Amino acid sequence: MQRNAVVIRHSPVETLGSNFTSVLTERGFELKEVNLFDHAPAYDRFAAPPLDAAKVVIALGGPMSVNDKLPALEVEQEYIREAVASEVPVFGVCLGAQLMAAALGGRVEPTGGFQFGLRKIEVTAEGSADPVFGKIRVPLVPTLHGDHFILPPGAVPMAGGHMLCRDGSYLKINMAYRYGSCYGFQFEPQLTLEELVVWDREMYDCYGLMGDAFDPARESERNLREFTGFDPLYQTQMRAMFEAFLDQASGP
Repeated sequence: MQRNAVVIRHSPVETLGSNFTSVLTERGFELKEVNLFDHAPAYDRFAAPPLDAAKVVIALGGPMSVNDKLPALEVEQEYIREAVASEVPVFGVCLGAQLMAAALGGRVEPTGGFQFGLRKIEVTAEGSADPVFGKIRVPLVPTLHGDHFILPPGAVPMAGGHMLCRDGSYLKINMAYRYGSCYGFQFEPQLTLEELVVWDREMYDCYGLMGDAFDPARESERNLREFTGFDPLYQTQMRAMFEAFLDQASGP
């Protein structure tokens, strides 16, 4: 039986990455990409394969906000809602996790700050015991976001964290959750060093969104230097987590 993985992309820069792509390929999945950026800047079209042909839906990140009310994002939320109702597991990353949270009755709000770089997360007891999220043993993750999600009813928190806001205050935020067999991440589990190099170049302006307390050039150098050493371990544990997700998602 053919296994389709629907991969929803919101930006040409943000891809599934070689680590996760190789896992899907090795398991015999056929990737069906839905590239919303083909219809930028209006984002007025969303055309995805029927859910009855999908074994899993992966929604990646992007520069827009759920609260922008773009037509394609509104339709994407309905698609995610239908996937959850049809028991098609969803793997939501950053914007994808926010869209899933909003689709299921949660909210997405600005943090008052911005993160671009490695951050420590605080794994919950439920997250540590989870057969998928529990594969994360070193709770250090790459981030790129300014909004955060408020968990929908019925979601189980997997991890939290803190955002240093531009006014100098700290905001406690959710960093990951599970909803049935679906998972949402306010970080980038698919990221590899190869992709980060592209992000650092193409999204360099994001460092400036962190606030006056941060120097963009210094943050860029630190981000690349720290992730260069961490990348092999990060790919190993994220690959284990993604494989565990697929184990429960794809069935026999």
